Amino acid sequence: MDAPARGRVLATDDRPDILRLIDRTLGDRYECHFAGSVGEARAALAAADFDLALCDIEMPGESGLVLAEEIVAEHPTTAVVLVTGEDSPAIAEQAFDFGAHGYLVKPFWPGQLLIAAMNAVRRCHLELAQEARSRTLEQRMQLLVERAPVPIFSKDRDRRYRIANRAMHEIMEVPPGGMIGRRAEDLLDLEEAADASAADARVLERGETFEEEEVLLAGEARRTFLTVKFPIRDETDEITGIFGIAADLTAKGEAERLREELNEAQRRAIEELRASRQETVDRLSKAIERHDAGTGEHVNRMATVAALLGERCGLERERVLLLRAAAPMHDVGKVATPDAILRKAGPLTAAERTEMERHTTAGHEILAGSTGDLLQLAATIALSHHERWDGDGYPQGLRSEEIPLEARIVAVADVFDALLSDRSYRPAMPLEEAIAIIREGRGTHFDPALVDLLLDNLDEAVSLRG
Repeated sequence: MDAPARGRVLATDDRPDILRLIDRTLGDRYECHFAGSVGEARAALAAADFDLALCDIEMPGESGLVLAEEIVAEHPTTAVVLVTGEDSPAIAEQAFDFGAHGYLVKPFWPGQLLIAAMNAVRRCHLELAQEARSRTLEQRMQLLVERAPVPIFSKDRDRRYRIANRAMHEIMEVPPGGMIGRRAEDLLDLEEAADASAADARVLERGETFEEEEVLLAGEARRTFLTVKFPIRDETDEITGIFGIAADLTAKGEAERLREELNEAQRRAIEELRASRQETVDRLSKAIERHDAGTGEHVNRMATVAALLGERCGLERERVLLLRAAAPMHDVGKVATPDAILRKAGPLTAAERTEMERHTTAGHEILAGSTGDLLQLAATIALSHHERWDGDGYPQGLRSEEIPLEARIVAVADVFDALLSDRSYRPAMPLEEAIAIIREGRGTHFDPALVDLLLDNLDEAVSLRG
């Protein structure tokens, strides 16, 4: 078998003894190349790729510090270690600020050199892997939010747009993709850009949630938007960017409805975040759901009834509280459902029904992958709450106890509240008629034991709806 290819090191130094030390120390692990000047190093970098560059700062003519900055900017797969004869905290800080991966002070021992080299290469590889993962996540999120009927965007810590869906581009009257990589000052006038930057600073520097009406010049007309921005946090709770949702409030009648919905969504999101430390995607999902009129009140009523059934069927209190928090996210996948289908007054066609049913798998995709109990349960409920006890449900055709218990509970609570609520295609039903439909679904649509629990606690379930 062929031996694995060795990594390549470029050492730039004008002292032969240092270059010999580098060769002796790293030669067994790396293919070492040497440059006696910055110019020679540039030529070598133009001709081949290197895993590691060792750059002496005190070079004759042009400084090795300039070379190091060039390598970081133009050769992102090359780790950079600065070598200097002066132990200067200021230079070290400058090096790490522009992205150097290591710092060595002469004289150094072979062991110090080896450790610095291996650590720098490993750090560079981890950074590249993290950047690739971030790009993949952003591409996935872009696909998920692209069809949302409300403007959605995200920015990085430099306040450059990373994600902006079709609705956001339409508002700004920018061609698709034209917002990505740009800042507010590239798209807005000076006053509007200053206001946007101040709001971004509150989110990034203080971790605050920003909510405010903004009047922006979009194309030739001024339009009013209700904008909500909140911080994106990584696994270590560090703020890595901004997520935002905007609602067009220009039309007077629509303005009031959207304002109330988004205010309520924001209030609920903040309360739940403080109570259970839910992840950012939960708040995003809830805010998006509010574009479907009445959904906000419905999901909270049905979640209360679901918690009652969970308690009565013997779930532990912690599980009941988790169910209460996760149940409102059961229809988050409707963010991918066209608005015309969600608001249709009459019955759906077969094709529209198929499109509507996709919200179960879309919701699972949005919520899945978390290590937290809350989003794990929410993902399960989103996927399975339209399964039926007799196996005729969707999307997997599960039957009876193959269906997760919490999904069976939400199925009963969801239909119970929906029957008693006004819909775009029918008014609310009388209680007696709704109960008759629930009874009819016992053992076919619904878990019979859960139907019995609902009927045994009917007065309390009705009172919990308010």
